[in-house]
Amino acid sequence: MAGLKIGDTEDMFYENLSLGLAKVLNNIPRITNVTLEKRLPCEKAQVTAWESRHNVYLPDDMKRFYLSTDGFNFYWSYQYSPNDVRRVGHIHFPHLIQITLVRDNIDTILSVSPNTSLTAPPIIRQSNYVDSGHLDHLNLNSRSKIFELSTIANLAKVCLVYETPETSTPKIFLLETNSLRWQFLAESFTEYLRMSIAHLGLPYWELCFSSCGLPAWTEQLFLLLAPHLLERNDCRRLKNIVCINENPPYNVLDPAVFRTKLRCSRQTQKMRLNN
Repeated sequence: MAGLKIGDTEDMFYENLSLGLAKVLNNIPRITNVTLEKRLPCEKAQVTAWESRHNVYLPDDMKRFYLSTDGFNFYWSYQYSPNDVRRVGHIHFPHLIQITLVRDNIDTILSVSPNTSLTAPPIIRQSNYVDSGHLDHLNLNSRSKIFELSTIANLAKVCLVYETPETSTPKIFLLETNSLRWQFLAESFTEYLRMSIAHLGLPYWELCFSSCGLPAWTEQLFLLLAPHLLERNDCRRLKNIVCINENPPYNVLDPAVFRTKLRCSRQTQKMRLNN
């Protein structure tokens, strides 16, 4: 590592972070314009300020991620015909400052979600979700914190959910906008990142786990590029994707990758801009 240039080390960081996804996509016919935007890391003061503003602590893996890169933007295009190339694939994690509380109709979300238990006290609701074959509960109350990570075509929001501000292990859920139903996505930020990569950044992949399902044009892309992701009817199929015989190399994310990017990259970036 000592013999590598800063640019080489940064390239290695992003390749490890994306689990070599760019190489995988470049080997798939008709996929073009595979692009990964490089971003500066957050300063520790920025992370502390975000936590203080919202009165919660980022989970350790998410904190390491943002101290390595302030968000993530990876996209690619598909060539439908010689003269029809469209950008369709996208993996996006916002800048830390862009991760904000879900404020739209929050009282409605807490009180009338169809998959909540109405036997709970008026403020506290229990949302049932299926995780690896067993029933679990999402307990939302007036102290819960719900942060929006992304919006999926006005159909759903990907949310980081703190049942209480004190929790150190918030989970990733999908909130269906029209029905206000909660669908469990991932136990952790790292798992959600791994799921995004395992789905190749295919558009609306999170809707695989929703009650509304994938749009027809998106399902066609799945069938063309990753049919194995649609082969299993189990709504938690991605929990077992590593058991598939192919065992592709982009299924396992090493948390140590977050520590491999040089912290001097912010200064280096400024030097590059001045040259």
